Amino acid sequence: MNIFHILSRELHNSLSNRYLIAMIIILAALGLTLVSIGSSATGVVKVDRLTVQVASLSSLSIFLVPLIALFISYDSVVGEKEQGRLILDLSYPISRFEWLMGKFLGHWLAVIIAIVIGYVVAIIPILISSELSTNSIISFTRLVFSSILLGGIFIGFGYLISVLLKQRSSAAGIAIGLWLAFVMLFDLALLGLLVSETGKSLTASQVNALLMANPVDVFRLMSLSSEQVNQFSAMQAIGEVNTLSFGLLSLVMLVWLLVPLLLSIFLFKRIKL
Repeated sequence: MNIFHILSRELHNSLSNRYLIAMIIILAALGLTLVSIGSSATGVVKVDRLTVQVASLSSLSIFLVPLIALFISYDSVVGEKEQGRLILDLSYPISRFEWLMGKFLGHWLAVIIAIVIGYVVAIIPILISSELSTNSIISFTRLVFSSILLGGIFIGFGYLISVLLKQRSSAAGIAIGLWLAFVMLFDLALLGLLVSETGKSLTASQVNALLMANPVDVFRLMSLSSEQVNQFSAMQAIGEVNTLSFGLLSLVMLVWLLVPLLLSIFLFKRIKL
């Protein structure tokens, strides 16, 4: 019951945040733009428009979903501590585990709502004007599911940052650095390795193992698990070397979700207020 109370409060606060609303609008607007741009490709190869849109949305999600998740979670603990609300909340009969889990679930639900609204609005023109194939619906469902997991992972990272640091400004800087590291720098380093002499000798299994070290790349592999979607992706080569099933990739994402969350709970129980 305590968890539900905290969840409800955080969900209300998150959905009232004008910056989150702005990000939902940006996600939907960019998605709608990609629909109009991608429609020309479907006319040439005669492929379901939703299939092309899934490939476009997956690339968009890699940048926006982690950013949205970190934005609403980086000050979840340190911000409450600076404003004195943390001590007040914990003065009530509620455990630290209940408090943290309630906030985490509230923030995750807000991100889920943002993802669903953004994606659904983006594909409305397709739903109105096109017939959907079973494969394209499955691909879109997988995209939504993997995006939700990706959001949960980066909320967990946001909480871990917020528990470890003592100043909100420092937490914001680390959150931005973490986003850059996972979304941009990791793949640049991996690309440098692959084009080097050492990288040329790597097997597909070894490349997959390297990709598992980044939840963003696991998400990319999940969204490219459909052959039709993969052919329209800018990362087609990565999708082609993937030998892992969607179920196994989902399990890896769940591990990525649990690790920062459990570390956050462990550390939060031991910090001094």
